[in-house]
Amino acid sequence: MNLPSLHPLPDKIGELIYQLLHQPTRPPELGAWLLELLKSSGHLSMNDDMRWRLLGMVWLAADYDLDAAWPYLMWFNQGEPTISSHLSELLYEAVNEYLAHVHLAQWITKNERLQTFFQGYQNSPSQAALPKLLLRLLKRPKSPDVGLWLGGYCELLVSDNSQYLRRWRLFTATWYATCFDSTVGLKYLQQVSPTMPMSDLKLLTDTADELNATPLLIQWIADCANPNVKAMLQEFGHPNLEMFLELTFQKPPAYDHLKHAAQHAPADAQLFRQYNQLLQQAQIPPQAVILDLACGPLATQSLLLTSSGYSKVLGVDLHIPPNYWPLGFLQRLMRGKYVKAWEQATENYYQALSRETGVTLNWKKVELKLADVTRLDLPANQFEAVICSQYLPHAPNVMGLLAEAARLLKPNGLFLADIHPYASLTGDFLPPNSQSPWLHLRSQEMIAPPNVILNQWREAQYRQAIEQHFQIEQWLTENDTIAESYLTPEIQHELANYSPAELTRRQIMVVARKKGLGRG
Repeated sequence: MNLPSLHPLPDKIGELIYQLLHQPTRPPELGAWLLELLKSSGHLSMNDDMRWRLLGMVWLAADYDLDAAWPYLMWFNQGEPTISSHLSELLYEAVNEYLAHVHLAQWITKNERLQTFFQGYQNSPSQAALPKLLLRLLKRPKSPDVGLWLGGYCELLVSDNSQYLRRWRLFTATWYATCFDSTVGLKYLQQVSPTMPMSDLKLLTDTADELNATPLLIQWIADCANPNVKAMLQEFGHPNLEMFLELTFQKPPAYDHLKHAAQHAPADAQLFRQYNQLLQQAQIPPQAVILDLACGPLATQSLLLTSSGYSKVLGVDLHIPPNYWPLGFLQRLMRGKYVKAWEQATENYYQALSRETGVTLNWKKVELKLADVTRLDLPANQFEAVICSQYLPHAPNVMGLLAEAARLLKPNGLFLADIHPYASLTGDFLPPNSQSPWLHLRSQEMIAPPNVILNQWREAQYRQAIEQHFQIEQWLTENDTIAESYLTPEIQHELANYSPAELTRRQIMVVARKKGLGRG
């Protein structure tokens, strides 16, 4: 962003300050510009002017020129060495208006003079600002500056037992315990809820759902190295299926996201051909029992494999076509509008899928089950093959999913999975863009469509995780020619942490066998 002239002061200067504060990179001349801003705006005295001026003073003092900013802070504070109650109130308003809580947490630690000046100031968001702040911070949830503020906020809430803040205490303590300091974070969590009863688990789940952060929390808990944290939160992310369906019926049908699925039919057809070929190469017979793990709301591979001759394919997922929901009598009466909406949204997709594959689609023998894919109510060692189609990059708990696949496979059973790695050109969710290729890697704040969760694992991480349960027979990779044309030396230098192979990888197809006898 080019900094505008301050003579005269630009319109909507507050909005400009907000943009500068939250953009990933800063113009090199920003310090001098902030100082000139304070000099140029000295005659202003309205409350909103005071807020952005005060924020500019602290920013200048912490990041650029403490001595130049100090006289302004002293003038605002009437010469007192620590912040006054009046200035604390004004700063509280400014920080909440500009969502600058994380910035302030950093600024206060910059030098001893600022630490003394802000002694006693409580860097806590207002009730209105808190959800907006957390949504912004969830775009970079493991950033050290986020951890700095989060730890301070959890400490501020230790003695606050208000019912309104209970849900936020549960959420922020879980975040801090799983992403930053598991020992201290567990202490904060236990202070809120020593035993995590179902009522608190539901409160935590509802809060995470409100922030669209449930898959993130599942991933953080799964990846946490502290067994006590994992034990306390072990039930999070494992929904009660009856309650899941009840909540589904409380909402209108929502299948608009499937209306454009037809454009993916060619890729899905190609994937089916790959799976079918690999199953035949592995000599998996038509009568074999096959599990389609995380089959998805379209159940594409379950439908195609069954329609092409495999007689015993079971697809499992939390999101399956509504005519396969396990319902009671009254719920069956209500299901019709969901089935109709789903059929209208997917009709073009299945027509395109049939054309692309040449397979006559037959739903009569398709078996689908509503299920938590990491806790399947199925006996061990019963499937000859498990396929996991286009899900591993979106799995919050990769290790839990792989462990469940290994449990269910017979000894020497076949495991097939295709992976679109996060380091690829599109990150498995963005369209190719020649103006900003690899935007998700080059931007500090990941930009993704709503409700799209990516675990951001790299190729080596997948391989290491899969090898814990399976013997890999083939690791088939496919490169992206568009990515190869976009990968300039400048971008490769900028993304030096990633190899050219990672950046240009479009797909990985995994062919593996279950190790040993597995767990029962």
